[in-house]
Amino acid sequence: MKVKSITINEIGGIKDLTIDFNDHMNFICGPNGVGKTTVLECVAHSFSVHRTNLLKRNVLASSGSFQSTIEIDGSDRTSNVIIQDFAPEKESLVNGLYQYSKNLLSLKVTRTFQYQQLAAVSKDKEKKDHQLHQETKSGVDISEVKNWFVNRYLYSAHEGTLTEQQQHNLELAKTCFSLLNSEFSFSRVMASSNEIMVNTPSGEIYYEYLSSGFKSCLSILFGIIKDVEFRFKNPCINADDFDGIVLVDELELHLHPKWQSKIAKILTQVFPLVQFITATHSPHIIQNANPTEIIALANDQGSVYRRTIDSGAYGFKGWTIEEVLTDVMGMSDTRTDIYREKLAEFESAITEDNFQLAEEAYNNLDILLHPDNHLRKLLRLELASIKEVG
Repeated sequence: MKVKSITINEIGGIKDLTIDFNDHMNFICGPNGVGKTTVLECVAHSFSVHRTNLLKRNVLASSGSFQSTIEIDGSDRTSNVIIQDFAPEKESLVNGLYQYSKNLLSLKVTRTFQYQQLAAVSKDKEKKDHQLHQETKSGVDISEVKNWFVNRYLYSAHEGTLTEQQQHNLELAKTCFSLLNSEFSFSRVMASSNEIMVNTPSGEIYYEYLSSGFKSCLSILFGIIKDVEFRFKNPCINADDFDGIVLVDELELHLHPKWQSKIAKILTQVFPLVQFITATHSPHIIQNANPTEIIALANDQGSVYRRTIDSGAYGFKGWTIEEVLTDVMGMSDTRTDIYREKLAEFESAITEDNFQLAEEAYNNLDILLHPDNHLRKLLRLELASIKEVG
């Protein structure tokens, strides 16, 4: 199942927007308030039913709507949703393609976790239809992950207790500990306390003691594997054979830039058939994306639109972070106000042939600039030119 396109009219700050999606990976980027999360919620609600207060019509419109075209088993289906309400306490009735809600997983921004003691290992959660409809709006429950992993690990020691697919998914989950950093690996589950232990360069630690970035990534990876198992029981499927849709808001959350640059590759490596639709503020993620994966949104006098960007055959892999920030993500300037102020003072002094003021401005810029910045040499040449004039 794949979302081919969505057209959003008068929802939140989006008046009229159509987006065509890549079959595998999509990165929605743009300034705050442009509607990245709104797009994700509209996709999610295309598979929901009952009432919601997460989406609101535009304040100036009498109603809002969105229409999604979804490919299901080789045929296109359409989901039409109308949002009538604007007041925060009121809910709008949603009637999307809810019968396919088990094929959509939504991961919200709450993706890190604290220590959780398991006094006992419980059986799997039953995912009833109404719960699946609700999870399109509320998101995947990451609090279920520890119990699921410990359950699978402890039962794996007993022949015949796990299905072939459950055993496969457990092994897949174990490999996830090493994907971000090869120096980390799954160690064991302690039967006396149900604790998941991880090998690290500093020694064996509880998995809740991993960094926020590590836990954020595991929440995505384990959350998908766990929910695929809970949703597809008859028949069971391998999690890496899941060919549904996964939504991730703020994909870069808690991640160091080094990990931001490879998180998408990890996701497609573990789940090669999934269509990911993500929102991001990270130039490192955009820099490593393929040409057709970027959905850059912008706002022109209250009208949100998709920017046309010529990225070439290699996407933005040869661009600097600064170039991505300005030309793709819409930042007007990547320098600080004080830098622009001092540079303006320097240029003004050069124009006026005022060596004393130019030298003072240069000395400030010399402190501000990166030690290897090539601009320093050009500024020195300009400064020397008016000294000679004087």
